[in-house]
Amino acid sequence: MSDFAKITVMIANRKYTLSVEKKDEQVIRDATERINSQVVEYQQRYKGKDVQDILTMILLNLAASNGKEESLGSHDMTALQTRIENINQLLEKAV
Repeated sequence: MSDFAKITVMIANRKYTLSVEKKDEQVIRDATERINSQVVEYQQRYKGKDVQDILTMILLNLAASNGKEESLGSHDMTALQTRIENINQLLEKAV
């Protein structure tokens, strides 16, 4: 059985406490950084959109990128699926 860690991350200026496998902690923290960078980028690009709209656009962009990689025959689908699931978990907690 894997060890779990309780971590707190901040996405779009909101704190989220998550219980994650210790081996996945850095993956979650890296994903959080990427999401926050994209939030800032999208807020500058789409002024006036609320945070939920911004997060939805980021998720759609990520899913589309994942779809492109899948159609190109990516052999590392398990890692991509895990990343998307982690981001989905964060977004579900955000909403």
